[in-house]
Amino acid sequence: MQKFKQLKAIIKKKFPICVLIYRRYHWLYRRYLKTLYINIYKYRVFSFNPNVKGYWNQKLSKINDFWRNENYYHILELFPHDSMFSLLDVGCAIGDGCELLQKKFPKAKITGIDISDIGIKKAKQKTKRVNYFVLNILKDPLTDIYDHIIVIETLEHFDNPFFIINKLLKHAKKSVIISVPYSPKFTGKIAGMEHRYAFNENTFSNSRYNYRIFKITDFIKATKSKCIIYEIFSNVRYKNKKVNR
Repeated sequence: MQKFKQLKAIIKKKFPICVLIYRRYHWLYRRYLKTLYINIYKYRVFSFNPNVKGYWNQKLSKINDFWRNENYYHILELFPHDSMFSLLDVGCAIGDGCELLQKKFPKAKITGIDISDIGIKKAKQKTKRVNYFVLNILKDPLTDIYDHIIVIETLEHFDNPFFIINKLLKHAKKSVIISVPYSPKFTGKIAGMEHRYAFNENTFSNSRYNYRIFKITDFIKATKSKCIIYEIFSNVRYKNKKVNR
């Protein structure tokens, strides 16, 4: 203990900037340590990111039959209304958005995936016309190819959203459509809890993606913010792979 106090005094004297940084950002360190503690002892996962399976199981277990689908209305015009196409919804939660898409596009084959088995169980109880299954998009492989893959208010929960996008583009024949909260003043990693990355018009400006900004919405009550919607086009050619239909 004495040696620790001596070391602390030396650091404080010779490296005052370290003390200033800690005093300014001690709340951030405490937040991350608290998240790590909860993940380890409550969910048995070593992670500084609170978006683990146990967390979302607990959150979605408190939601009844309906959560939200308002964001999905903003992407409806991106799909053909009277044609067959396949679509994968990554982070579908309890399936509200998938159910809406199936009603609007009855010829489409809709699939929803989520890390939460509780969310998927609730989604399956609502309709049998949508194919649902549990999948951790960070760790588990995707096996099928889809015409479109959508990620609606989900990508902001990842520390490295580009890893997710690159993975999805390999399984999208036409496009990956992303809707995330709009952050007009900043893009990049953030020190939030659930939300880990901020998006705006400049997020993909230095990337190699073939994309467009489809729209920036008005305020959406379900997400308590405006949202920015990107359409990233797939440049991958599928010679021997069959598109999921």
